[in-house]
Amino acid sequence: MALIGTFEDVSFAELLQMLNVGHKTGRLTVQRGGESAALYITAGQVARAVSRRERGPDLVYRILGWETGEFSFERTDEPVMRNISESTEALILEGMKRFDEWERVETQMPNMHVVVRQCAFAVNERFDELTLPAQVVLRLVDARRDVATIIRESGLEPVEALKAVTELLAEGIVEEWNAAQPMGDVLATNGQLPEATGAIDFRSSSYFASKQRLSERKEAVVHRSTEDKDCD
Repeated sequence: MALIGTFEDVSFAELLQMLNVGHKTGRLTVQRGGESAALYITAGQVARAVSRRERGPDLVYRILGWETGEFSFERTDEPVMRNISESTEALILEGMKRFDEWERVETQMPNMHVVVRQCAFAVNERFDELTLPAQVVLRLVDARRDVATIIRESGLEPVEALKAVTELLAEGIVEEWNAAQPMGDVLATNGQLPEATGAIDFRSSSYFASKQRLSERKEAVVHRSTEDKDCD
C-alpha cells in the first residue's frame, strides 16, 4: 500500500524519520511543480537519491528546504545502486545545520529578500563558464524567488550559495527584479536549465532585441512602399 501526502502536513525531515524508525524499504517519490526526485530507502536508510540534474546527499539537503510539495512511498525490493553512504540521521542533521547557517547569513545580509531574475543573453552565452554552485543557484532564479529562498532551496552551504548569488550579480547574469507587472515569457536555453518562469531581461544586446529591430526595419520599408504607391 502506498503512503501519500504533502509537505504541508508532514515535513520531508519528519517523513525520513518515520521511514527510518519503521525500517521501511521502497521508493520515495517527491515532486513540486515541474520538479521531481526519487529516493530509494533500504531498511530505513536513504541509499540513493536522483533527479534529472542532481543526485546524492546534496539533493537530499535541497529537498529538506522544501516547504511545499507532494510525496508518495511504495514498497519495493528492486536492487539499488547506492550513491549515499551517510545515515538518515546524519543527512537530517547536516541539512538542519545548513539551515542554521542560512538563518545566520540572512540576519547579516540586509538584501536577502530581494527578488532576482535571469538576463537572457548572459545566461545563454555564459552558462557553461559558471562555477558549479553558480549553475545550481541559477536554476532557481525565476523572478519569483528572493535570495533567501534561493539559498535555502539550493542545498548548498549557505555561505557558498551566497557567494554564488554574488558571482551571478557581479557578472550581470542575474539582476534585482522588483517589478509588479505580470510575468513574461519562459526562457529557453536548450535544456541547460529547468523551466524558468518569470520576467526575463531582453535588453538591446540580446538576440531578441535584434529580432525586434529587424521587424521594425521591415515595417518601415513596407510603410515607405505604401507611400510611394499613394504618390503615383
